[in-house]
Amino acid sequence: MASATTYELQSSTIHAIAPGRVRFIEHQGKRVLFINYSHCDGAMLKAVAEEGHRVIAQEPLNSVLTMNDVTGTSFDKESVAVLQAKVAANAPYVRKAAVIGISGLQRLIYEGVQAFTRRRLPTFESRREALAWLAQE
Repeated sequence: MASATTYELQSSTIHAIAPGRVRFIEHQGKRVLFINYSHCDGAMLKAVAEEGHRVIAQEPLNSVLTMNDVTGTSFDKESVAVLQAKVAANAPYVRKAAVIGISGLQRLIYEGVQAFTRRRLPTFESRREALAWLAQE
């Protein structure tokens, strides 16, 4: 019987990968920042959140559309604190934000982040639904 092996990435590798998980995409003529938290552990989630904030903070206030994918992401106390801080820090720059991939216990964490940041971040079942909503004016 085969056993599963897990690997822990070094910090330098995590910080090299994180920028590739944050990128602008176009949808119906709209520029959307796709932040891919999918299948992240705590260290990768922190690095991706920091990269997302770095990119967002370079944009004009109240101008950024974001789509955040948290499919299969695991959260711990530290990663939740990082998300709360970054969601709050990004608020002045973000016009609309959508979240996809929320399931099970993630919903409790998601609701806690919303309560802490006092931001409403609607959830969607698919990227297509999220992008359609983001493209609406």
